[in-house]
Amino acid sequence: MTVPFVQRFLDLVVAQDTTALADMLDPEVVWFGTRGGLDESQVLRGPAAVLEYMREIQEPWEEFDVEIERIIEAGGAVVVFLRESGRARHGGPEVQNDTAMIFKIRHERVVEITGYLDRDEALRAAGPA
Repeated sequence: MTVPFVQRFLDLVVAQDTTALADMLDPEVVWFGTRGGLDESQVLRGPAAVLEYMREIQEPWEEFDVEIERIIEAGGAVVVFLRESGRARHGGPEVQNDTAMIFKIRHERVVEITGYLDRDEALRAAGPA
């Protein structure tokens, strides 16, 4: 049941439906910065901080697309393989990255999110499928 839940969550992220997203976040949700990324040391706590961060990371982009390539249940979590592509507002080449995110779900609420630049690292961190 967690895979459809995460799919719906990601669909709401793309739709930027912050009201529905807020209902899917646990009051104690924690978002850890992307392992291997510039925000690796960042830790966000609570729905308001998570939703604000989602808005902030989209600001610098003129275009930003996220394609869900695969969703895997592993080790009590859900690993999502993403292909992210975008073009900055102030010019520059289009950027494309293959990334992963781990979602931990409890009582039909997202309790933890962690991003990974290395998909294999994400799978190892999540545990056995």
